[in-house]
Amino acid sequence: MTDNRERERGAVVFVLERDEKEREAMREIIARAGCAVVPLPSVENAITLLAHKASCDLVVLAVDVLNGDAGLYDRLLSARTPRPDVIMYGVDSGSRLVLHGLNSGAADFLAKPVADEELIRAVENLAFKDRDVSKASSDVRAIYASSHITGWIELTAASELEQFRRLQRFSDALFEARLPHNVRDDLKMAVEEVGRNAMEWGNHFDPDKRVHISYCLFDDRIVIKVEDEGEGFVPANVPDPTVNPLQTMRDRASAGKRPGGYGVFLIQKLMDDIFYSEKGNSVILVKYLPQKTDGDAGVEG
Repeated sequence: MTDNRERERGAVVFVLERDEKEREAMREIIARAGCAVVPLPSVENAITLLAHKASCDLVVLAVDVLNGDAGLYDRLLSARTPRPDVIMYGVDSGSRLVLHGLNSGAADFLAKPVADEELIRAVENLAFKDRDVSKASSDVRAIYASSHITGWIELTAASELEQFRRLQRFSDALFEARLPHNVRDDLKMAVEEVGRNAMEWGNHFDPDKRVHISYCLFDDRIVIKVEDEGEGFVPANVPDPTVNPLQTMRDRASAGKRPGGYGVFLIQKLMDDIFYSEKGNSVILVKYLPQKTDGDAGVEG
């Protein structure tokens, strides 16, 4: 139960969801985070309230309330200055509307159905941030998406742990909707390892440096490219930690590194093809997909 003092300090969250039962369920879950929740059935309702200077720190937006209209999303963002953060949620993370939303500054995407804990964590990360942060600093937190070439999705994010978690959630949602479960699991582990290494070792968690993750799903394979803005490394110079695990732990500790060192070799096991750039600051991962037979009804769940 949230007391009045918590509500007074808590953020105001608009929940935009067309389905009345789901809207009420979202309201109850988000209220557990200590937020004052305003459930709304349409984007127009939110635009009207924002235009009249209603208090709003965060919008949780079901993609289907946009009715396929990217312009409606833009109107929502421009209804008030400063604009509230937006969490989008839906079934297809790679849809045109989701990419448009992320590219326009949406802070996060959650896959439907959303687990209670995941929703609360995402809301807390945004609703209780420093509300005096300048818009310029707020824009640094945004994940930008683009699809300049048909079939390719590129995400760009600052090198911060919370940004990394958002990239993970987006990747998980993308894989969940489109790939067989065994392929999904391998890709999730590979992207987690490569993406974190890009932020940690490549960019040294410098928020002014970006990590770029691109995806392309073909009929027979998925191709992922991860690139950081660091100095790169030589994969051949990375010692095999499986030869002498204890010595590897000691060497990493003496170098001030966290336990690990298995990432390069784990990725080799998970992926079918791996290509590093000459500089060593980008890698292309290739995973071949199981070929469907005539009896297959669709993608395995």
